[in-house]
Amino acid sequence: MKINGERKYLWRAVDQDGSVLDILLQSRRDKAAARRFFRCLMKKTRTVPRVVVTDKLRS
Repeated sequence: MKINGERKYLWRAVDQDGSVLDILLQSRRDKAAARRFFRCLMKKTRTVPRVVVTDKLRS
């Protein structure tokens, strides 16, 4: 997605009912960024997911 001409990446966590748990918009897309986002989300919700599904991007 582009904002003011700059490419930004949208990270979104959705639960099994389709409710959005958290959204993060940032300029980089890498494995470390995904892990930080996921770790922060797990601390915030204090739960461990049963299944993790991704969109199959290489990041």
